[in-house]
Amino acid sequence: MQINICSDQPQRLRLRCDMGYISLAEARGISSELLAIDGVTSAHAHIQNCAFVIQYTSIQARLDVLAYFEQLDVLNIPTKEEAALDARSVEFEAAVENNRFYVELAFLFARRYVIKLLPLPPAALCAYVVVRAYGFIKKALQTLRTKKLQVEVLDATVIGISIFRKEYISVATIMFLLDLSDAVQRHVSYRSRLALKSGIITRAQKVWKVIDNEDRCVDLNEVVKGDVIHVLSGSVLPIDGEIIKGFADLNESSLTGESRLSHKETGASVYAGTAVEDGDIYVRVNAAAGSARIDAIVDMVEESTALKAHLQSRAEHLSDALVPYSFAAFFVVLLLTRRVSQALSVLMVDYSCAIKLSTPIAIASAMEEASSYGITVKGGKFFEALSDIDTVVFDKTGTLTKALPQLSRTLSFTELSEDETLRIAACIEEHFPHSIAKSITRAAEELNLDHTKELHTKVEYVVAHGIKTHVGDEEVCIGSERFIFDDLGVRRPQNLTLRLAELEHEQGSLGTLIYMSRASELAAVFSIKDPIREDAPAMIAALKSAGIKRLVMLTGDSEKTAREVAQTLGIDEYHAEILPEDKSEFIKQCQREGHRVAMVGDGINDSPALACADVSIAMSDASDIARAVADVSIHNTSLNSPVIAHRISTLLMRRIHEDFYGIVAVNTSLIVLGLLGLIPAIHAAYVHNGFTFAVTLRNTLPLLRDVQAREVQDDRRLGIV
Repeated sequence: MQINICSDQPQRLRLRCDMGYISLAEARGISSELLAIDGVTSAHAHIQNCAFVIQYTSIQARLDVLAYFEQLDVLNIPTKEEAALDARSVEFEAAVENNRFYVELAFLFARRYVIKLLPLPPAALCAYVVVRAYGFIKKALQTLRTKKLQVEVLDATVIGISIFRKEYISVATIMFLLDLSDAVQRHVSYRSRLALKSGIITRAQKVWKVIDNEDRCVDLNEVVKGDVIHVLSGSVLPIDGEIIKGFADLNESSLTGESRLSHKETGASVYAGTAVEDGDIYVRVNAAAGSARIDAIVDMVEESTALKAHLQSRAEHLSDALVPYSFAAFFVVLLLTRRVSQALSVLMVDYSCAIKLSTPIAIASAMEEASSYGITVKGGKFFEALSDIDTVVFDKTGTLTKALPQLSRTLSFTELSEDETLRIAACIEEHFPHSIAKSITRAAEELNLDHTKELHTKVEYVVAHGIKTHVGDEEVCIGSERFIFDDLGVRRPQNLTLRLAELEHEQGSLGTLIYMSRASELAAVFSIKDPIREDAPAMIAALKSAGIKRLVMLTGDSEKTAREVAQTLGIDEYHAEILPEDKSEFIKQCQREGHRVAMVGDGINDSPALACADVSIAMSDASDIARAVADVSIHNTSLNSPVIAHRISTLLMRRIHEDFYGIVAVNTSLIVLGLLGLIPAIHAAYVHNGFTFAVTLRNTLPLLRDVQAREVQDDRRLGIV
């Protein structure tokens, strides 16, 4: 391939290929292969001019990049279809879109000023304007076919009348401003869609693949069409497929928007992003990861009326409802004054365009801004709900305490050694995505205890209680004290109290205790320490200063542990030793009392409470099922993220209200001035469209700026964000 080096700076190359044009799939393919070269840190493709910007870390990497392009066969360019998005591919897609947007803006401005500066004869100028107006008129006719009178009809009418009045330069200016606003809207919508696409679907990076009739934990990218994966309760399907064995109740809210469970049996199709609430299924894969229904899901989130903010739906309905009144006012003024210029001021200065355009752009921009902080908000509805909350309910373990709790001690109560009991527990717990389970498997790995060979039969997960299975002929159960002793009736050893007292004296506190029984006898007790996160006190204080009146901690831990954590964090209200149904019932009671509740959690046992809260927030280490039902997903480890999400929501609602009052004030003034004959209709149209574009542009600006931005920068310096 022939290449030209456009820019050669230290650790940065800009190359232009002599191919004319490449497709998006080809750009992905080339970029993917460039990123595979040692030392290449980024590779961005500009598909319009067939250019690549590559950043690298060594001289050898630079030479390898040049050698790659030299041997690239223009007749056999590598392609890569869109797959599950990771950080690099999101960055690549964003760079391609930015490039497309800048090219579009350059074209609009160049066309505008070439036409304005060229001394075209009237006939040529008329032909140009008529050709440009065709797109607007076509869109209006398509709208009329649906028997709806909307903003598009209003715009086309104004353009048509202006052409009839031979105001060619003026109508060209109006179309330019409309095109400019549309370009900004498309760009912001695409960027927010990309943010949604990268965050809305929860995908485990590891899956249980059936190999030689055994479950093997493998990377998701090792799964191909035709493979069989084993999916257990509490997990989210990472890929599309068909159930070939077992049955399950699935939460398909991320796919359908409906929260009710769907029962699936052998032969049923299942899709990526749906959560297994209860069941145990084997799924034959029939699509590549991320390429199945992700676009349909994102479309559903974007288009679903249920997920739009109330203000957005109201703005859309109001803008369309105003169009007939604008036409009515036009004819009334025309009849009364017999002057087309005055009547046109009503049509050229309408409320509909600005109202319909400003709110969706504000929400889309806020979604992208939230994404830049590692926060995915699944619809405008949840920004609105977040701005109204007065109560925040927290789970403790993995949310207010560290997401990576550690096993501090294993106490064995049988002839088995502590290491052997830990190995058995890790073998069972590795199937479940909970922070406590991860602490046990991580401890076994640190001690080099091999737990990859399955020792047990089918594992049954009992939500918020524990796990049941069989090792050999003996039933082995792992779970809470209530589950082991009260529900299963395991006998308490006489020395249990004494050994726990000794452990508390040794450690200072017991932490979270997990019990394991074997053949109805207590086999071991695992002490899990989950220290409070360093940024938790600051987050609690920030929420209080933001006006949140009620902060509550709910936990299944003991009263003593819960009280210590609440006092340390400054949380006035807490409830200990409660079950998942107690958490969801508590939230429902708050709602019955008139509170607007946000729930912040991370575990499988939090999913019922997350589902019934007004806004649910899943932290970065949340279980798959918690992330699937959550309205807001956090992708970083910062506890300040819920605070940032609340700030953005509050500022967004303020911006939308300011837009509405500003649009009404400016446009009403222009209409009055036009009716009084104090301003020509075409000049009023300039001001109206210019103001609409200014509002649109303002709504693309970050919400967290000035004081807010400085606070976030301070947080970043401190490592909170």
